[in-house]
Amino acid sequence: MTTLDALRDATSVETIKADLLRTAYENEGSFLHRLDPRVLLLWYAVFLFVPWLFYDTTILLGLLAFVSVLAVLSRVSLFLVGLMAFTVATTLGSYAVVTIFTGDPVAAVRALIPYTLKLTIISVSSLAVFSSMGPKTLSQGLRSLGIPRQFTFLITYGYRMLPVLFQEYHDLVNSFRLRSTAPDSPGRFRWRHYAYLLKLSVRAFYPMIFNVAKRSRVTVEAMEARGFSHSLANEASTELRLADMQIRPMDVGFFAGSLLVVAALALLL
Repeated sequence: MTTLDALRDATSVETIKADLLRTAYENEGSFLHRLDPRVLLLWYAVFLFVPWLFYDTTILLGLLAFVSVLAVLSRVSLFLVGLMAFTVATTLGSYAVVTIFTGDPVAAVRALIPYTLKLTIISVSSLAVFSSMGPKTLSQGLRSLGIPRQFTFLITYGYRMLPVLFQEYHDLVNSFRLRSTAPDSPGRFRWRHYAYLLKLSVRAFYPMIFNVAKRSRVTVEAMEARGFSHSLANEASTELRLADMQIRPMDVGFFAGSLLVVAALALLL
């Protein structure tokens, strides 16, 4: 198997689908999954703010190393990590190319590194937190913080629809491949083959959106038939959903330990 074939297998629709679904649904054994969702959301809100307090590159690298360890413990999807790394690298590269014509590209990239590190810390924190919470846990955490039930249901429904959409999109692409003719010659570096797959992917997108709209309407009618609107104002229903949530010493220790890490980086570096 050549390197190109191995790369194609690693980036196939089936591989990416399995990786994303594992991240969304099968992280029950991760460290952050065992924490209370309210603590995780509070921790995430703090780490959205903390990186903007520092400008020293060494401190920011320390924060990035800390949240990266949490991301590893959360078993974040390698596809998402690679996509984020590619975005960061291309952003810095584009700024360097633009500043070639307007000034010193090295100085511009050096000035942008702290800002890029801050955004990367926030991105890795987002991956670590939301990869550790399933749809039920996330909706419970948001509901306990006072978020309306309609919004939390949308999040849960979106999670539940994710594998269905992946499977339907894959089926549509395969159906279009059966009805169309592939290029006779793949071309140099198989560019004709990839252009053919890109065309099929775009064509399959629109039928999928139409099917999603039909499925959403059916879901709304089914939920209303089961009394969904009536349960929104029912306090007993809310208490029943949040009955198993409790903040334990491990949750407090994790939050306090994270603040100690930030304080240690600020004082020692």
